[in-house]
Amino acid sequence: MTTNPEPEPLIRTVEVGPFAIFFTNVNRPMGLRAHSHTGAVTVVYDTIGRHGYPSFADTNAALETRIHELTRRPFKDATNEDVADRLWAHLDGYIAPEWEEWGGQYALRALHLDVVGVHDAIGHDNSTTRYTVARPYEQGAQ
Repeated sequence: MTTNPEPEPLIRTVEVGPFAIFFTNVNRPMGLRAHSHTGAVTVVYDTIGRHGYPSFADTNAALETRIHELTRRPFKDATNEDVADRLWAHLDGYIAPEWEEWGGQYALRALHLDVVGVHDAIGHDNSTTRYTVARPYEQGAQ
């Protein structure tokens, strides 16, 4: 007699973005003067319940506004990894009033910061580099 195995747990997420950004940072650890980048931020939420992050025009506009609150000021003494960490801290646990009416159960899972480079005097190239901050998945968790 065979038994049906338990179904594998699934990871369900809602990924929102990319949101276009412009930021300036002074990268002291690498000895770089103040310089600016264009880029994009993508935010990933775990879906915990029946529905997760409510992705609508007003909810996403509130998320974009929250991101721009932080990116409009220069990041002092910050590598690009530091910028990603600071964006994470700025969004982790944040719930906009525009989100509340839609309900849902969700939690911040990951943040992707895509930094667009251009050939410049500092030595950047013209590629895009992705910096990711994410919570690890727990073994055996659903």
